[in-house]
Amino acid sequence: MSIFGQPKQPTSNIFGSSSGTPASGSQSQAPPVSNFFSNLNTSQPAQQSSIFDGQSKTFSSTSFLGKTQPQQTNTVASGTSGLLGSTIIGGSQGISQQPGSNTGLQNPTDSQASRVANQSGYFDSLLEKGKKRARGKDEGPGFGEVPSIQLGLGDIAQRVRALGSSGAQGTEYGTGDSKAHYLLAASGVNPGTTLRDLNSFNAQTGTTTIPVQHPSEWEPDSHKYVEQLQQRLTEKMIEEGIQRVNRNFEAYLEENIDINWEAQRKKIYEHFGLTPKGGDALSNSTIFSNLGNTGGFGKSSRRGRGANLDRSENGVGNRSILGRSGMQRSVIGNLGVDTGNATLFGDSEDTSSTAPLQESRSLREKQARFAGKVLQLNAARLEGSFYPLLQEFAVVESQSGEEVGTVTTLTNVLANRPQTPSQLIDAYRALIEITGENPNADTVSHPDAIRERQYTDDYLDETPNSSKTMRIRKRILEGSRKALEKQFFNQLESLVSRNPREGNIGGIPTIINKVRAYVRIRNARRDLVPDNILLQILNDDFCWALIFFLLRSGYVKEAADYVSSNEISFRALDRNFITYITKYANDPERRLPRQLQDRINVEYQQRVRNAPENSLDPYRMACYKVVGRCELGKRSFDNISQGVEDWTWLQFALAREVNRVEEVAGEVFGLDEVRETVREIGQRHFQKGSEGVGGYATFFYLQILAGLFEQAVAYLYSYSYVTTVHFTISLDFYGLLRVSDFSASETELLTYNTKQMPQINFGRMIGYYTRDFRTGNVEAAVDYLILLCLNADLPGSLGKSQASLCYEALRELVLETREFSQLLGDVFSDGMRVAGAIELRGSLIGISDKEVFLRTVTLQAASIADDNGRTSDAVLLYHMAEDYDNVISIVNRALSDTIAVDIGQDDLRIQSLKPVMADKPKQQQPAEGSSLSLTAVEDPAELAKTMISLYDRNALYYEKIRPTNRITCGVLLQISDAKSRVQAQKWAEALDIISSLNLLPLNANSSVPLIRAAASTVASLQPTVSRLVGPLLLWTMTCISRQRDLLLGDGANGGFESETRRAMREDLAGRAKDLMVFAGLIKLRLGKGVWEGLVGGAGEVGAL
Repeated sequence: MSIFGQPKQPTSNIFGSSSGTPASGSQSQAPPVSNFFSNLNTSQPAQQSSIFDGQSKTFSSTSFLGKTQPQQTNTVASGTSGLLGSTIIGGSQGISQQPGSNTGLQNPTDSQASRVANQSGYFDSLLEKGKKRARGKDEGPGFGEVPSIQLGLGDIAQRVRALGSSGAQGTEYGTGDSKAHYLLAASGVNPGTTLRDLNSFNAQTGTTTIPVQHPSEWEPDSHKYVEQLQQRLTEKMIEEGIQRVNRNFEAYLEENIDINWEAQRKKIYEHFGLTPKGGDALSNSTIFSNLGNTGGFGKSSRRGRGANLDRSENGVGNRSILGRSGMQRSVIGNLGVDTGNATLFGDSEDTSSTAPLQESRSLREKQARFAGKVLQLNAARLEGSFYPLLQEFAVVESQSGEEVGTVTTLTNVLANRPQTPSQLIDAYRALIEITGENPNADTVSHPDAIRERQYTDDYLDETPNSSKTMRIRKRILEGSRKALEKQFFNQLESLVSRNPREGNIGGIPTIINKVRAYVRIRNARRDLVPDNILLQILNDDFCWALIFFLLRSGYVKEAADYVSSNEISFRALDRNFITYITKYANDPERRLPRQLQDRINVEYQQRVRNAPENSLDPYRMACYKVVGRCELGKRSFDNISQGVEDWTWLQFALAREVNRVEEVAGEVFGLDEVRETVREIGQRHFQKGSEGVGGYATFFYLQILAGLFEQAVAYLYSYSYVTTVHFTISLDFYGLLRVSDFSASETELLTYNTKQMPQINFGRMIGYYTRDFRTGNVEAAVDYLILLCLNADLPGSLGKSQASLCYEALRELVLETREFSQLLGDVFSDGMRVAGAIELRGSLIGISDKEVFLRTVTLQAASIADDNGRTSDAVLLYHMAEDYDNVISIVNRALSDTIAVDIGQDDLRIQSLKPVMADKPKQQQPAEGSSLSLTAVEDPAELAKTMISLYDRNALYYEKIRPTNRITCGVLLQISDAKSRVQAQKWAEALDIISSLNLLPLNANSSVPLIRAAASTVASLQPTVSRLVGPLLLWTMTCISRQRDLLLGDGANGGFESETRRAMREDLAGRAKDLMVFAGLIKLRLGKGVWEGLVGGAGEVGAL
């Protein structure tokens, strides 16, 4: 039975094919012989096994598509046949023979019965496999999911049968089909009848394909062929135009709409305190996990021309900052508030925990103070005077948290250091000692004055043992040691001044007397040595402690003088120490001769080994360690209380930069070893997040002392970006900083060159820092960006790239802020020029000539503005750059775009400077006749009239403009005037203006040569004019039609019908006919819909 109840008796072969009709000549209808992969859930008719009769049974081979050859079977015994073989019911056995066998079983015996039993087991296993396969077909995944290469012949046959159009599968159907069958029957639906109806419907209503009528390649009618050719050309032009517009629009978005909405929303949340810094705006959300992939208001990732470009973070492209230039990404970054922090760099995290609202005011005040110092620095550079940059920056850092103007000098703030960690100010002091900056020098020619970029050559020398490298290393070691010694002596003086009674300084407050008082105070407080340690006393002084603290304060000669003044007493105590301290004090490098060095080391080791416990004065051993550089493997003091500064001072007191080839291996301890020690301390105690309150400043101070300037800057940036920027400026000003190329990395502040030397992305750091204030204080932003040219003196292409980076940043600042008069100056109508902030600082960026300045900054900024469609800005910038021809070209293009807008639609408007100027006070408004007042319009026609009238009055301007541009501007102004008359329905006036242009053959009087001549001149017109020929034709035909209607209306309404009116109507009709002929000649140049409009207008006039 089939799935819909139709009885059928198929004969199955080994491949699963069946035939409902037996072959002719068979003795009886063949019983269904089951295949290996049939279903198991259907019943088969009773069949007789042929094992017990003596008749033969023959099976012939079958074909792949189920065409069965005649088969013969004999039915003798009663038995029930299974689906895939015989089953044993009662005592009867059924056997299904192999398909290719020709010999049946005729005389069964016991041995044959045993063989039958074995074959029955074989087919039972096949039956079980068939059940599993059928179950997988009905319940598991379909055959569509199984690769076709794994299907056997039986599977292929089954799939062919399943795809059969009859829809019948014999009497075998699966469980799902059976359920469907009974469900339909219970609902009153006859499945068999329904199937026949569906098959009949499919046969009667087949899908018919209507062939597409393509136009033939050649038509005898030439007019029809031309129409077909024009249609194809028009469709192609339209398609290309749409693609071009899409590309341009996507390119504009790619270059200009560079806003990360997710980042902006996060900043807003953080600004108002809705989320902590670095946290998500929504808890348990990952909306900020993929910044840059999706937009903040949906899946709005940018697509466009840039989508196919290389967007790797560290790649170097040829994309512009604000358009077409050589930079990959913006130098100065997008505008923002409190955004110049570490989150802009991938290798720095914003670890500040202060709420934005609490820190905003103090940051603004601190930035204002620093901006004032940078302004003074650039003013001093212009004047050629010396400016103590580190001293001034240290004063500002000391004033953090105070009202502006409360502290003016660094000396006044030593006793009062609010909020700012003292280590940051100490780091400035260390740099002062390293560089040797003298605040008393007033001019650059002063012998103690430090020149700008003085240490660049020494610091950037990458040869390990060169004289330059050794010189800068010695300077770092000596400067750091001096800074630590002066810091200690300031603390010593502070303690003595606070405790005059305990110190009992008395007499003249000499250096020795101050140190003696300090020792007394420490002894009174019982923190000089542990209780069980005895100190040697000489003349009521702890002599060794006094010598040690003199050495600790950096007063080595005073220590030697003290020993020499008590020579007799010291010879009794230690007769050799007088020689050691004297030689040590007189040597400029603080080194003992080799003979004395060996002797002091021997004495030190003997005393350490042989002296009884607690019998040695610890300060005596400390003096030996410092003077003789003893036991370098253990760089600390025993039984002496010491802080971080004391331990650090000992490292620098023991370190020496010498020729490592000539030095004894055990005595090599220099700046490299100090740096390695500092790195280990940082990895062990100063990991980010575990420093404690103010702990970051301690590690930063250690890095500055060790000369790890780049690592120190990168480390501090995540804690206080304002302080970091000005430390970096100080280092770069004196040439103590390696800077990287701008394109080296976009996301990392600290990188390494090919020799693994650290370098800082100085340009990107300064550019990002100006984001906080450049809209409100553009001159301050100029002062900071000009500092990028400090690195223009670097050798090779790096110096040139740094200068280009500075120019690029200034151009971007001009275009972003639109403070043209303040930054670039102004040009008045009488030709007088006023210099702007950038031009006044031109010598600081290597531009001293006005022409070079105009080419480098103004012209390129104008080109970028023009590329980005900022017409008003481009006009103003080209005007300031004295490129008046380009001004007229841009004005012509903008005016042509406005005229091309269809009548009835809103006219295009250019973005003027009115909004920018409206926010300024009255005294900062542009003066009458200035360039800003000339371009402060929104109508392109008004702008064109203003600029062309200005240039026509002055021969200086007039001679620099090409005649074609001047003529084109005049023609466009007339076309704009004609369009305004058409919009005002002044048909006759508009016709007169259009006729005076001589662009259309309105006066041809049906002369075909004149019409052809007018058509031939269209190709030679400027593009800004030729694109308007189509709209001009439509307007002219409209004017002719409306004017003719007026003439007809006056006569129909009782007006006097004269020959003049009739002649005027005929003249207008003739003009319309001439226009149609003209339009036919330039039909391929007309825009979309122009020809149809002309045909409609000509039909109204009767010109067809």
